[in-house]
Amino acid sequence: MTLFSAAPRRRTLLAGTAAGLVLALTACGGSDSTGTDTASAAEDTTVATAYGDVTVPAAPENVVTLAESALDVALAVGVTPVGTTASRGGDKAPAYLGEEAAGIPVVATVVEPNLEAILEAGPDVILASAGLEQAQYDALSAIAPTVVPERPARGDWEAPLHTYAEALGADDELTEELDAIAGRAAALKEDGTLQGSAGVIRWMANGPVLMNSTNMPGELLTASGATALQTATDLGDRPHSDPLSLENLAQIDADRLFLAAFGADGKGALQAAGSEPAFTRLKAVEAGATEEVDGSVWTSASGPIAAGLVMDDIEAAVS
Repeated sequence: MTLFSAAPRRRTLLAGTAAGLVLALTACGGSDSTGTDTASAAEDTTVATAYGDVTVPAAPENVVTLAESALDVALAVGVTPVGTTASRGGDKAPAYLGEEAAGIPVVATVVEPNLEAILEAGPDVILASAGLEQAQYDALSAIAPTVVPERPARGDWEAPLHTYAEALGADDELTEELDAIAGRAAALKEDGTLQGSAGVIRWMANGPVLMNSTNMPGELLTASGATALQTATDLGDRPHSDPLSLENLAQIDADRLFLAAFGADGKGALQAAGSEPAFTRLKAVEAGATEEVDGSVWTSASGPIAAGLVMDDIEAAVS
């Protein structure tokens, strides 16, 4: 597959629903007279997760993804889930993942899974987001083995992706694709085509925020030869800064800016800022070194397909 294109590729009911689901699954599950699962252990694999080791089928056929990055990973390694989560602020899968993702039934929002819909999808593994709460985990685990990555260390955006890929029996494929992305970044750095400081700005209705340099796009910019703004590295574990006023835009005065408008209101606010002196005085604006990019990819995604699209934008910016 080609990695670097958009692939054609309620908490209120949790406790009671979980108990009912356990009964339903017990009634239809396969076991021998000793209570041992009839599936061969050789057909299972164990994945280390935030909730301990989880045993999953070695080649799961019905996968539900409850994190955007999990959906990204699944599609990147050739797995089409039977259910997924809606994008932030939307009612469908992230648009950047293309028509194949758009056709996957939505069984959750980014906040809450629809347990009935997930059960109906019949998953043999559920890939959930890092930070999933215990009550939600217990309810989902009553449906199918549920994989929750550990919260990654700062800057290690790839770690949760590998957890998902291991659960899909496709970590080698994921590693190959991430290595290809790293190779593209290394080639830019070696060529010296991307120099100076660079920042990623999410523009929202109430103003711009500076994205942390350790998020996936910031890491790829650094790997490609750019220098991160100190204010972006000083954010620590925060994903981005507080909204900045026009008077404080000096905090994002980088040599190159990637402007990621978030939603229709964000696009309108960015267009309005274009006529403000505080914005036009930024050195990247004066030098014509600004790039408008997809906010859903640059400020909320972290999967391999998203990373490939970020590299597309970086390469186009310096070509």
